[in-house]
Amino acid sequence: MNMKSLLSILVMGVVYVSILLVCEIGLGLNGRQTFGIFIVSAVIIFAGSELYKRIYSAVYIKKICKLLLLFDERKFDECIDKLNAIEKTTKSRHVKNMAKLNIAFAFMWKKDYVEAKYILECFGRSLESMTEVEMARRLNLCLCYFHLKKYERAQELFTDSKPFFDKYRDHDFYYDYFMVLDLFMYIVFNKNIIEARKRLREARLLCQDEEFKADFDCMESIINFSNSV
Repeated sequence: MNMKSLLSILVMGVVYVSILLVCEIGLGLNGRQTFGIFIVSAVIIFAGSELYKRIYSAVYIKKICKLLLLFDERKFDECIDKLNAIEKTTKSRHVKNMAKLNIAFAFMWKKDYVEAKYILECFGRSLESMTEVEMARRLNLCLCYFHLKKYERAQELFTDSKPFFDKYRDHDFYYDYFMVLDLFMYIVFNKNIIEARKRLREARLLCQDEEFKADFDCMESIINFSNSV
């Protein structure tokens, strides 16, 4: 919590107590009645605040989801600019995080793995309470490491992320992503070039989505380099 937020809370607290005191004196209320008003009004304020936060976040998340349609049009720079605008203007930490994550994914689509890696690393462990979001962050960071030839870091993160990965491996939506990640692990850390080429060929046939073409091309270059050494 920054100083500005703390001051805002203090000011609102002083105003709130002042209003209660005015009500107590003006209406001739006793201590028990004033306390009852305090409890009821506090509950109403808290519930209203939580409802506002949920609606606020839902509206912005919907905006972010619409922006992701720009991926299909390959308008990555436009998407990044608009996500940056949301990240800078929103007051919700959750919305900021979702905007930043999707900015990283847009950079990956652009093959700018350095910038994507930087953004994904900046989160640290701050997303671990949202296991699916943290899993996606870790998975994409592993892919960035492979593209940047930081193989040891990829292996360390892969091992450390096992509890997150195992929880979502069987989900249909993530099947292709884990197939790509596992294939990277096999190609880099196993020296059987013939088997690696076979697995890569099968993966290309199974997963023909444009999103994974850069990954498969990277694997091909790794195999070719290993074969030339």
